[in-house]
Amino acid sequence: MPGSFAGAFAAYAGPQKEPAIDGSLLSEISDVAVIENQACARKVAVAATIWDSCIHQTIQVGEHITDAGNYASSEIAATLGCSKTVADTYSEIGMDLRLRFPAIRASFESGELDLQRVRAIYRVTNPYSVDAVERAEAEILTAATRLSPGPLATEINAIMHRCAPEEAAELRKDLTRLTGVRYRDKDMIATIEANLEAADAAACWQLINEMADTLCPRDPRTRGQRRAAAYTALMRRETYVACTCEPDGDHPCTANPVLPDHRQPLTNITIDIDTLLGLADLPAYLAGHGDIDADYARELAENSDLQIILTEALDLARELGHITSEHTDCSADSSEAAASADKTTADKTTAAETTAADDRSSHCQSANGSDDEPTEDVDPEAESTNRPTAHLTFHPLGRGRRRRGMRLPKPAPSPTPRRTGAPSESHEGRYTFIAALEQAIAANPALAIALYPDGHGGFDAPPPGALLYRPGAQLAELVRQRDRTCRHPGCHVPASNCEIDHVVPYHHRNPARGGWTILTNLHCLCKYHHSLKTMGAWTPTMLAGAAEYWTSSSGTTAVTVPGSSYGTTNFVEESLVPHVPRKRRPRSAAELVTTTEPAAESVPTASVGTEKVGTETGRGETGRGEVHAKQPRTQLDPIVECSASMGIAIGLTVGVQISRHRRGAPF
Repeated sequence: MPGSFAGAFAAYAGPQKEPAIDGSLLSEISDVAVIENQACARKVAVAATIWDSCIHQTIQVGEHITDAGNYASSEIAATLGCSKTVADTYSEIGMDLRLRFPAIRASFESGELDLQRVRAIYRVTNPYSVDAVERAEAEILTAATRLSPGPLATEINAIMHRCAPEEAAELRKDLTRLTGVRYRDKDMIATIEANLEAADAAACWQLINEMADTLCPRDPRTRGQRRAAAYTALMRRETYVACTCEPDGDHPCTANPVLPDHRQPLTNITIDIDTLLGLADLPAYLAGHGDIDADYARELAENSDLQIILTEALDLARELGHITSEHTDCSADSSEAAASADKTTADKTTAAETTAADDRSSHCQSANGSDDEPTEDVDPEAESTNRPTAHLTFHPLGRGRRRRGMRLPKPAPSPTPRRTGAPSESHEGRYTFIAALEQAIAANPALAIALYPDGHGGFDAPPPGALLYRPGAQLAELVRQRDRTCRHPGCHVPASNCEIDHVVPYHHRNPARGGWTILTNLHCLCKYHHSLKTMGAWTPTMLAGAAEYWTSSSGTTAVTVPGSSYGTTNFVEESLVPHVPRKRRPRSAAELVTTTEPAAESVPTASVGTEKVGTETGRGETGRGEVHAKQPRTQLDPIVECSASMGIAIGLTVGVQISRHRRGAPF
């Protein structure tokens, strides 16, 4: 139906009710799923018992003596009517749960997890050591109760990169031998499968999508069919895909057989600046894929384009008002947050985009945002036991120009290990925080109130572009940089394939009354979940720190946090505010005679947004003096040229880190 007629019909029909599902039906399907999961858990456990009984039986085959493990697999396969591979998988999963995952095994046996998610846990964690999976088990279990198997595997990969970064790097190198292409015939349709390294797969996928996008909108093929045609054209070394639309005088074909000159980056990687310079080995993020190890990220950053992105380090628990002096020491948290706030990340797009983290101080608050005692409706015991822990996230504030990169220094091997952010105890990531936040909201629903209910972000007057429906290119990129994926619960569609949506709906007839087009009122949603939000089936509420509280029309609730959040283990152990060399003020002869102790230097600070970079105060017997900081070298301009509000601080950080790596040599 044409748009004009559809709009007229909608106006004639009037407002419609929101879709809803009977709660009893949802409860029934949940109960049936629990019974099914319990039966699957018993089947896997019995398969492991059969294999364990056979593995201790020795048999003689010719001149060799071996165990009867293969016999167990053949009997299980014959009994269940499955293949030997599936039978082996049942046995291996059962033994893995018995030996390494007691908590996940208990959850599986209680029916909370299904076989598909348990299989994803086994597949991703199988190569890791027992110590690594012990640190990650609690976080993996929390994530498994909220994610489907596909997104769960991606999240487990990210968790293991933070719990065991050295093992993840070695595993990635070992898995390169598994790359290959396989052809499978399926009657009328055949399949070509390619196992590639993460960056190569992302680049190939981008090329296929670019060629598929050259077709006109009237091409009758689906998105998947267009990609298949683009893939075939690339394999045939053709420069374009033939459009299959039927043009006429009123509707000519608008396909463009020429690929765009201004191509999008084939790979987009977010990397910590210390990791980029070889001073740390924190995991990096490959857009559309997930976390990658530090060595692979630095390898991809060679000969790439750099773009500085200024971010703000926030503690979501403090922003949401869940850390109080009663449960957490304010002074300890403040020092930890200050150390982590100086962290700088680099964003690499076929290249590397550099992100500096700015500190934002916050005060200890009670669970409801004040120092008052909880009301009678709030359970104090539930609040004390289910309080969210500290959780670090990085919010983008602005970006600079994209510049050609430079050859970064490669540090000499150091006897002391570099920082990896790996926890020594149990890892607490985003889903541990989400679980605690959901429990806190259940105990005190006032915590789910929107930070800016009007969608104006606290502004009295709309900033430039706030009354326009479509966000500018820079604002849209900042939203995607913050969210990384679709913000609907459990959806991991990459932000590059999502639509930018207003949390508080935009008012087309009177933009000043509706939600504004600003960072605090925008988020990423895939096309499917955007349509569900538009029809009223799901309603999001933007909380502090860009956390979102979702409510369905049937009463289901969930919490999501930005994709740029990392958890407690990523608090940086040392400050990245660099030591800036300064020209000391020459002292008089009287000062040299009377001075009996060396001057005490204060820690230099980088002031963002002003010309003042740092100051130094010296104290002696004769008085105090202040010397202004030395300006950054002009050689930094090709690397970090950006807006005046961020260029000085970031340029100074990058430049001094490079100089430090070269032991003070000029660059």
